[in-house]
Amino acid sequence: MRNFLKGSLVVAALTAAMTGQSVLANEQLPSDRAGGDMVVDAVVVRPLGLIAIVAGSVAFVVALPFTAFSGSFGTSADELVKKPIDYTFKRPLGKLQEQEQ
Repeated sequence: MRNFLKGSLVVAALTAAMTGQSVLANEQLPSDRAGGDMVVDAVVVRPLGLIAIVAGSVAFVVALPFTAFSGSFGTSADELVKKPIDYTFKRPLGKLQEQEQ
């Protein structure tokens, strides 16, 4: 267990270090060459999006009795389920900031 924790910390530190470098490198590169953003998006952000979908779905089910009585069923569904799904699956790879609609 201790080796797993050490390995996880090393991976997290290396990921943080590489993410910092890609941010600095992307400031110097044209926006069409933002490959570092794509890597970070595919390896880190999308899996976290899947976790957010599961957590939001669980929170939605727990809050369902309260939202049904208050009439905010649609709003809670949009915020807790639809937005994480859209961010994870409908957003172009590498576009980490939300786009204005």
